[in-house]
This record gives sequence, structure tokens and C-alpha cells, in this order.
Amino acid sequence: MRPRQVILRDRQTVASIIPLVPKDQVPLTLLRCLSDRFAKEIDDGDTYPMLEPMSLDDFSSYWFQDFAAIMLLGDIKSPEDMMVEGKDWSKECLGAFHIKPNYPGRSSHVCNGGFLSMDASRDLDVDRLLCESYIDWATKLGYSYSVFNLVYETNVALCTTWDALGFERIGRVKGCGRLKSYPDHLIDAIIYGRHLLAEEDAEGPASEDRFDKIKFYLKHGRYPKGSTRAAKSRLRSAATHYKLLDNGVLTLKGKEVISDQVHQMEIAKRMHEIGKHSGINKTTAVIAKQYHWSRIKETVSDVIRLCPECSHCPASHLVQRS
Repeated sequence: MRPRQVILRDRQTVASIIPLVPKDQVPLTLLRCLSDRFAKEIDDGDTYPMLEPMSLDDFSSYWFQDFAAIMLLGDIKSPEDMMVEGKDWSKECLGAFHIKPNYPGRSSHVCNGGFLSMDASRDLDVDRLLCESYIDWATKLGYSYSVFNLVYETNVALCTTWDALGFERIGRVKGCGRLKSYPDHLIDAIIYGRHLLAEEDAEGPASEDRFDKIKFYLKHGRYPKGSTRAAKSRLRSAATHYKLLDNGVLTLKGKEVISDQVHQMEIAKRMHEIGKHSGINKTTAVIAKQYHWSRIKETVSDVIRLCPECSHCPASHLVQRS
């Protein structure tokens, strides 16, 4: 798995979610920053059931026991890029999550996880981005179902996120939380569960990983390792619509396929400026002649909304320019 670049709620700031397995890939100062944040979360007493904070070693073993990911500001291509001295991680780190089996042995295909949001992530939609990556990477790790055993109903933000991402409320544990913010009564917890679809069965636009598989198939004439019979059939069918150029560019009906979100924003911004700040429809039409990605119009809309010059124009003026 590779780091995933995302654009935050302001539609300008780029961040990276870096998948990690061993804790020795994490700088000690960053590890300590995460440990301190987890200790504060426990001390606040409203989200995790633990009573006492963990030592740095205990936290490291707990959080990085199987698979973990960290979100940092900037375009980070590999874990090695994090090994920089003097970073203020309280400003650079936005959050983290980990994935582990919820049960042992015969039920180890069911996963569970934990999440941390840092102070620097406020109002940037980081929770949703972390949760979406959790679902995607848990699927890639081979888990077929995810369950969260203990989401206190007072944690409205997390409940709202899991509801929106298709998790079902499969149970309720009455009065299981003695939370600091509610000293006079016990709080119920919700049990959330969701099936994790195999990538080839998931609906929606093709992901960057799927494009990579199509490229691999077109270049080498064979299937990626581990492909199921159904995946091979779908890959053969999808590949008939694409062409791989000598320079490695994937095209669909003569248009270059752009799967990277940051690159999409760059193209939309460039075309908007070349078109002398044309409106949404015209800019979208120009892009669609050369490039292909899902929801081009939505990307263009975000670019125009953030354009300093267009922000001073009345909405009717932008519509006329389209």
C-alpha cells in the first residue's frame, strides 16, 4: 500500500495518509506526540474505556500491533519522508488510526480499529477521511467485516460519520459508560457493523488501485498476483475500454485518465485560468475533451469557488461566462 494524498475541507490543503506496519517507521518524536494525544483522550474520559494512560512503550505496542496509518500535512510519498528532524508534529500531524482483528482464530477476518484526531485537524474533515481510508485499507488487508464494539452515543461526531459511511447499528449496550462529562448517569454504547466489499465488487468510479491493475494487465498481459477468477473476468472486460501508451499513460477513448485528486485540481485550475476564468460548464467541457475522471464538474466547481479573482464576481457573472 502506498501513501494516499487527500485534499482537506478547504479544498486547498494537501495531506497524506501514510500506511505503516512496524512502529520503527515512525519518528520517536511523532510517536510521543501520538502517545500524548491518546493519553489526553483517555484522561478526558469520554471516548475510550481505559481509565489510566499508557506508557510510550505500551502505546506503541497497542497502536502498532498489526496495521496503522498516520495523516500528515503535505505530499508525502513514503514513510521515509517522515524521518525529518525538528518537525513540530503537533502542527504537522492531523490524526491516526489502526486496524486489528476484533476476534482471534476462526473469526479473525472481522476487524476493529481505533482513531485519533489531533488539535491541528479541527474543521478540516479529517475524521471522515481517516474513516474512509480505514474501510478501504481494511478491505485490502483481507478483512470481510468491521465491527466497533463500543461507540458511546454521546460521541455524536463519530456516530454521524459511521452512519454516513454505511455502518449499521447492530446492537446497543445499556449503561456501559461511566464518562467524565456525565458523572450523574451511565451512557449507552452503540455497536456498529458493516460488510467490507472486495475491491472488485465495490460500486462507484474506478479507484487509483484499479487503474494500476488495468495498467499492469495491459503492459504485461497477465493478472496481478492474488486475482480471483471473478476479478480476472472484470479486469479483462474493463481493459478492453482502455489503452496504455508507450509513455505509460492510461487513456480511455483517447482521453488521459487522471485518478489522483491533487492532479485533478491542478488541471482544473490551469484550464480555468487558460480560459480567462470561464465558468463551470465551459471549463468542464474543455477538460472533458482531453481528460477523464469522475465528477469533473464537481472539481471545477471547487476550483472556481476558491479562485481569488472569481470570488469577487457576482454569481450571475460566472453563469454568463459558462
